[in-house]
Amino acid sequence: MAYLMGIDLGTSGVRAGIYNDSGVCLGIAAAQYPIDTPAPDRAEQDPAEWWRRTCDCIRGALERSGIGGGDIGGISLSGQMHGTVLLDRYGEPSSPAIIWADSRSGDECAELAEILGEKRLTKIIMNRMFPGTQAATIQWLRKHDRATWNSTRRILAPKDYIRYRMCGLFNTEPSDASATLLFDVGVGEWSEDVLKALALPIEYFPYVVNSDQYIAETEDIEDVTGLPDGIPVIMGGGDQPCAALGNGVLDEGMLLATIGTGGQLFAPTASPKISPDLSLNTFCHLQSSRWYVMGATLAAGLSLKWFRDTFHPEADFHTLAAEAAKVPPGTRGLTFVPHLAGTRSPKLDPEAKGSFAGIDLGHGRGHFVRAIMEGVAFELRSNLDVMRGMGIAPERVVFSGGGAKSPLWSQILADVFGVPVTVSTREEAACFGAALLAGIGAGVYTGFKDAAARVDKGEQTVEPERETAERYNEIYAAFQEQM
Repeated sequence: MAYLMGIDLGTSGVRAGIYNDSGVCLGIAAAQYPIDTPAPDRAEQDPAEWWRRTCDCIRGALERSGIGGGDIGGISLSGQMHGTVLLDRYGEPSSPAIIWADSRSGDECAELAEILGEKRLTKIIMNRMFPGTQAATIQWLRKHDRATWNSTRRILAPKDYIRYRMCGLFNTEPSDASATLLFDVGVGEWSEDVLKALALPIEYFPYVVNSDQYIAETEDIEDVTGLPDGIPVIMGGGDQPCAALGNGVLDEGMLLATIGTGGQLFAPTASPKISPDLSLNTFCHLQSSRWYVMGATLAAGLSLKWFRDTFHPEADFHTLAAEAAKVPPGTRGLTFVPHLAGTRSPKLDPEAKGSFAGIDLGHGRGHFVRAIMEGVAFELRSNLDVMRGMGIAPERVVFSGGGAKSPLWSQILADVFGVPVTVSTREEAACFGAALLAGIGAGVYTGFKDAAARVDKGEQTVEPERETAERYNEIYAAFQEQM
């Protein structure tokens, strides 16, 4: 029996899980950390706090599973994407990490787009510039914080910093590297052309190896983690592709819909497909010679959390959802645009604001909750419509994340999309996906297909209700006018 560990460094917290080679979770531990917002457009975190909480979770997962640290056959990592960890000449953080939710670099995105030009953006980066990515953050630092930039010698993605602390290697892999907007997405390596155009030293950026590659072993961390020296460490991937692997979403014809803090649609492709006007993202998947197209809304579950925390902190989400379930589709004309943190796709506007519209005296708490759920689903559908226009026609939709725990949100998604939705039963799919990568790299599995065979495909499929789907088509048309 082989035991595998997956670590997922998320936006609000980190998780470590231990699984057997059949995909059964034997123990999982989680720890939270804050997002620091020293200004309204800032989103920063402390890399040292990431590492401390990761160590706590590793010890917690070992304790809960009853597995000894020396029995772990492989470790791999998943993590929040786009963020920037700056290291000085001694390998220590030279500033707080600037994460994906940071929007300070909006002006710099326009500058970069002009410097690089449409050809590089389309043919090499395959994405438009947007705030919170390494390219935009670096440009902001060079203009507004020269002291930090001048002390920087290396740049890592968030999960790559954790691996650096585990085994001392300065590496990354294509799924995270392609999300920096400094990478040749089609070729799978740093773009010397882009880095030269931006006057960025290539030695600042980590060496790129495959997501499933066995690159090193744990070293000198037993005192803080309980893991002895010599455990295989496998590269890992960004949280979205790892969650896709954890849900078995590897092939064309499949679509992963996730509602967590943000919301994402993830469609694997066998070749890089570029969306019109670069309105969606095209990044590298975990498998070599595989890509994916992704659309995102920045405040999905976050919108519901904001509403609860601001107006009804005493209420739990189950109670709110139960009230929303009593409200008819369309919420009697109340609509919600979920742009509380700006919008990324298909329209890019960091300054966009959220709104409720159509409020009257007959609307109560349940109406507002349902309007939020519907608004998030409409926003995701706007991304799906672009995918369909690109010839991406999902035959199977898997619904994952915290939102998938809600039967109401699952039904709303099926009705708004107009297709059956399979509800994932896998808790912490990104963490599980990282463990599967560990198994591939350590030789426990023969490859991605073998690893994906351990994924529970889900027993609950929610069918769209025809009349409700037609009603939502009408409401969606009005929603688009508000966006």
